[in-house]
Amino acid sequence: MHLTKSARAQAHSEQGPRRGEHPGRARNPVIKVADIAWLEFERLDLTRADSFARAFGFHTAQHRPNELQLRGTREGAPCVILRHGPSNRFTGAAFRACDEADVLRLADSFGAPVEPLPETIGGLSVTLIDPSGMPVRVVAGVHELPELPGQHVHQFNFGREVRRINAGQRPPRAPAQVQRLGHLVVQSTKYVETLNWYLDNLGMIVSDFLYFPGQRDRGPTMSFIRCDRGSTPADHHTLAMALGPANRYVHSAYQVSDLDALAAGGEYLVAQ
Repeated sequence: MHLTKSARAQAHSEQGPRRGEHPGRARNPVIKVADIAWLEFERLDLTRADSFARAFGFHTAQHRPNELQLRGTREGAPCVILRHGPSNRFTGAAFRACDEADVLRLADSFGAPVEPLPETIGGLSVTLIDPSGMPVRVVAGVHELPELPGQHVHQFNFGREVRRINAGQRPPRAPAQVQRLGHLVVQSTKYVETLNWYLDNLGMIVSDFLYFPGQRDRGPTMSFIRCDRGSTPADHHTLAMALGPANRYVHSAYQVSDLDALAAGGEYLVAQ
């Protein structure tokens, strides 16, 4: 199944859910995480990684001999943490709990230790392993990095709403400044078990399911999952998960200011 094409073509069912299908949420989750916090990777060469990251649009929050923390322009924690290692690989994700009490509650549920995070990040963390083998940190009380100046947003005319008259605008070929981490996509050989783990323990909610063509009766094979923030609006998905032949990182997405920044940033990156 092609993840992107399937998501475009079959993200919604005109008939709605059928009786007995997966409800897409847990009745009584252990906690409800508020957002994704950051992603963790190992890299052979942190200097090259830092150079690429800045061309991509990240800002460097910390660069130490064995660790590189990358951030966006929004206030908050770093959105990517790279550590020096023997290979280039994805090593896990962190989600932000509403408070430290939720971290303690989740740790108690698993019998897992609560540990302080490094002073550069602050706060508390519990590290779990999901059924697919991916390390998952749940954190709270981390330091909030201050907001940075954002990228210039262009003016557009829509219908009768005219904001720009007799003035051209040309976006410079420059890095598309990352504002924040948007979502993570993973593939799992234990899709339903892993999906239920996130719903039962982190209180996440399925926004949309996907099914193999003509095989809906066999259950979903991909889900777009958001954080349950009650009446506070949330992204359509913070985590997307698909059934597949291997447990692996597929991609991560980052928010930028607009389509011009995205396009010009892409051209800048290709030219490097």
